Amino acid sequence: MAKFFYTFLAILMAIIIMCAPPIFAQEGEVIESVKIVGNKRIDESTILYYIKSKPGTVLSKLQIRKDIEQIFSLGQFKDIQVDTQNRLDGLELQFLVEEIPSIGDVEILGNSKIETNDIREKIGLRRGATFNEHLVKESKKEILKAYEEKGYFFAETRIDTKKNPDNLVDVVIRIREGKKVKIEKIRFSGNKAFKDKNLADVMETKARTWFSFIDDSGVYQKDILKLDMFRIEGFYQDNGYLRVKVLEPRIDINKKAHQIHIIIPVEEGPQFRIKSLEIKGDDTISHDEIIKNLLTKKGDIYNVSQLRQDIITVGDLFSAKGFAYADVNPITKIDDNARVVDLSIDVDKGKKVYVGNINMLGNIKTRDNVIRREFRLKEGEVFDGSKLKRSKQRINNLNYFEDVKIDTQRGENPELVDILTTVTEKPTGSFTVGAGFSSVENLIFTTSIAQNNLFGNGHRVNLTASLSSIRTNFNLNITEPRLFDSEISAGIDAFNQRQNLLSFNKKTSGAGLRFGKNITEYESLSLGYRFENVEVTGVAAANVTDIFKNETRTTSRLSPTYVYDTRDNFLNPSKGWRHMVGFQIAGLGGAKFTRSYYEITYYRPLLGKLVGAGHARINFAEGYGGETLPSFERYFMGGPTSLRGFTIQNIGPKDSNGNPVGGSKALLLNIEAQYPFTKSLRGFLFYDRGNVYGSGQDLSTTAKNFDLTEMRNSIGAGIRFISPFGPLGFAYGIKLDRNSGESTGEFHFSAGSAF
Repeated sequence: MAKFFYTFLAILMAIIIMCAPPIFAQEGEVIESVKIVGNKRIDESTILYYIKSKPGTVLSKLQIRKDIEQIFSLGQFKDIQVDTQNRLDGLELQFLVEEIPSIGDVEILGNSKIETNDIREKIGLRRGATFNEHLVKESKKEILKAYEEKGYFFAETRIDTKKNPDNLVDVVIRIREGKKVKIEKIRFSGNKAFKDKNLADVMETKARTWFSFIDDSGVYQKDILKLDMFRIEGFYQDNGYLRVKVLEPRIDINKKAHQIHIIIPVEEGPQFRIKSLEIKGDDTISHDEIIKNLLTKKGDIYNVSQLRQDIITVGDLFSAKGFAYADVNPITKIDDNARVVDLSIDVDKGKKVYVGNINMLGNIKTRDNVIRREFRLKEGEVFDGSKLKRSKQRINNLNYFEDVKIDTQRGENPELVDILTTVTEKPTGSFTVGAGFSSVENLIFTTSIAQNNLFGNGHRVNLTASLSSIRTNFNLNITEPRLFDSEISAGIDAFNQRQNLLSFNKKTSGAGLRFGKNITEYESLSLGYRFENVEVTGVAAANVTDIFKNETRTTSRLSPTYVYDTRDNFLNPSKGWRHMVGFQIAGLGGAKFTRSYYEITYYRPLLGKLVGAGHARINFAEGYGGETLPSFERYFMGGPTSLRGFTIQNIGPKDSNGNPVGGSKALLLNIEAQYPFTKSLRGFLFYDRGNVYGSGQDLSTTAKNFDLTEMRNSIGAGIRFISPFGPLGFAYGIKLDRNSGESTGEFHFSAGSAF
């Protein structure tokens, strides 16, 4: 705009000059000198460079007009006059110029909600720039727009200018931010198929709520609202309303109340169903097989998003057969009168391709082979899209990278596809110190020294310590996830742990070995051995029994475990299953007992970003060889990793004094609704149900059978944060079946995975 203005001004001045009869010396005289008069910022040599009237040339009106046009083209002058002076040494040609002022100091006052530097980046009023009124107007507009995006819809700004003797214009921007304006209500008109709430849930723009101060809901942003119109249309189209129109919203502003009401008109149109569905083209995969895998079915309400997913599914089916570049196109025939759609999916599989080169990019520390060994594809084999997806998932699960991208591109010939893996490394070594609070443990201190990718080879070393009023734990773990680049993992553990339970105190020290192997893509077997020394103290004389007594014992146990795990992410899953079956047998030395368990976890997306999580665990334990189950191997429940809202390890059978004595069986159920605020921070609501089963007064008797009617229940909420040394959680649980003398609920702090 400014360039156009200056060009127009140059042309106008040229016309004026051409039409006006300038008073020049006699045309044809020789110019002895050329002088620029009136310039302050623009160097004389710069101006002289652009004019052709120079000393020694003949005075020409035509050339002078061209010179004026050249000077105007610099965009730095608002007026140019020409004069001649007869000096003793000859004719002097003078160009009398008036510069357009430049911007001097720019001061911004009154802003607190937007940083000064952020405002400076948005406006064109910068020191040294050419000043013009258009720039002032545009800067004012950009400032107000920035405040609107922050919810300060009624912000005001005034821009004052003052010209100083140096032909500089000093600028003072005064801002009156006002109060933040919130959207009070969002309403719709013309909608019959869906309620206002259904449509509002689709939008990113939200009316304010009581927790708006947390999620900043209720802020009006014009661009976001525009996108919401498309979201509403998409929602209708996903419910069969193919002719829907979402019209321009009406914005009602109440300046006095600082409120905005939004009314969105909708023209729904008719709802359409799928009349017929067929697959056309290649029959490498049977049409029945393809249709079986589709979400879209004959007779269903037409769903645009569902169809898009089906197109991806069909492409994936052919990609798994080596046809990486299969072309899948939906063809629709809409009958408006019958309100039905004939749908056909046309497939052109193309040529079968093979894996060419697999290249790595971005891994500075991590060795190529550490990434390459996670690939489910090998160079030279038939391309399989499903294996490529799984490869990316496995690389992500290494937890060495902030981001992992896998791209495919055609190789040296059409039958090859090259794979480029681009990673962004994140720090894998950490030294952390943290603190938390629990209503039982009071202050909890944690510290960790960890390296999860030692020397870039994937070796993991972790030294952790946690201290509270009831426990002191020190743990050292060393893991080689791929022994000699094989599918076998190996690890060494050393530990020293102290725990003060309600009925007794326990101190455990020892070491262990771990070995594991993947037997299929999602299944693994592991075998662990652990030797430990356990010291039990603090058992009151009145509570001493054959099981509960002050003693020191050793245990030597083997622990085989089977795991089936399809979770999409180990630290922050959103879908998938995890099954674990474990068994422990102790008796190679010291105490003789067995422990076994089955654990199942399930994640699935619910609505939007919301994730549902379910977990259940069942435990059995018993002594053998004439021995009873030791006190320190009995099951206890309550606390942040089991039944939240209850005191740590206080659920289950009690002795005559009301102290928990644990049991030989346990049953636990956890249900969560998780919402990811960020990549590493999740909030959650939970329901917990569980109990420990065993004898109470007579500890030598066989434990009771499971009784589903005797289970404790709690609800609550919390947050979970993925820290550099693992997940950390804070939660508050409320007892639903509080007994006399029990607290209403409890705060919990936890380190480690949720389940």
